[in-house]
Amino acid sequence: MQLNLSTDIALRTLIYLGGKGGSATIAEVSEAFSIVRTHLMKVVMALVAANLVLSERGRNGGIRLARNPAEITVGEVVRVMESNLALLYCLRQEATNDCCPLMPACKLRKVFFNAQKQFLQSLEGSTLADIL
Repeated sequence: MQLNLSTDIALRTLIYLGGKGGSATIAEVSEAFSIVRTHLMKVVMALVAANLVLSERGRNGGIRLARNPAEITVGEVVRVMESNLALLYCLRQEATNDCCPLMPACKLRKVFFNAQKQFLQSLEGSTLADIL
């Protein structure tokens, strides 16, 4: 499993904002991590929509954390940014019981389902405050 680039950028942006303890501009974060501004803006929009980041327009505007770092879990960020966390096709929401000849009695599916569940639970146990 590999998380997408947007998730990586989201986590780094939150770490930057948490470490700074205040507002930062898109340009500042973009420069700090050598991230293309347009990609960073898309990520920030997703973080704003998820109430993880606040965005303020204007001359003194910028982005800042919307909540205390202890209230933001790594798991929450991953769930917001990843459109599909399924390790196997049969674990996707749209998969049907006839997507594989081994379904619905496949025991391998259960093994991967449990691994995926434990992975996400582990991420839910770590907060932004833990990694600052």
